[in-house]
Amino acid sequence: MIEIALTQEAKDVAARALTVPELARTIEIRDNESYMWAGEMLTAVKGLLKEIDAAFDPICKRAHEAHKEALNQKKRAAEPLLEAERILKKGIADYQAELERQRREEEARLREEARRREEEARLAAAIAAENEGEKALAEEILEEPVAAPVVHVPPAAPKLAGVSARKVWKYRVVDEALIPRQYLTVDHAAIGRVVSALGGRAKIPGIEVYEETVIAAGGRR
Repeated sequence: MIEIALTQEAKDVAARALTVPELARTIEIRDNESYMWAGEMLTAVKGLLKEIDAAFDPICKRAHEAHKEALNQKKRAAEPLLEAERILKKGIADYQAELERQRREEEARLREEARRREEEARLAAAIAAENEGEKALAEEILEEPVAAPVVHVPPAAPKLAGVSARKVWKYRVVDEALIPRQYLTVDHAAIGRVVSALGGRAKIPGIEVYEETVIAAGGRR
């Protein structure tokens, strides 16, 4: 845990706050007198919260500014390396894609070559059978389907120590109107703005507008 230097004011108000929950638990609101006492204590709690804001906000602001500056310096230090990483990754991916294209082309060429050799051998066998008077056998040889030759050319890219490649599926939206409903999300922010502005007069299909009572004291909610 990182220790943060607190002012004496912050320490004092934090210490005073520790005693308040136990006092609040002693109040049982059963009549108007206890009801009024609870209201007075709620106002006092809100006042103490304002004191905590006043004592801790400057500390939080300084810590936030220091954290923000540290992040900015980290980002500036890392950006040249991230740029180099992007360049190298693209170059490696492009090279692998080119080698894969060449590999597929070579496989297709070898497959076609094997198929052609198979057809030539079949034709030679059929001619030999017909020359020997085996016409039916020759026809049978010619009618037999040619099995697709299995050809595999291994990847040509050498292994890179500490570097791996994997295929990932991505997507792009081409027509929002065709997207099924289960992939759409409710815009709660927009609905909230309409309900806050119109209250009970808000009419949005599929939405139930209701009212809640919120207790506020000392300008706080």
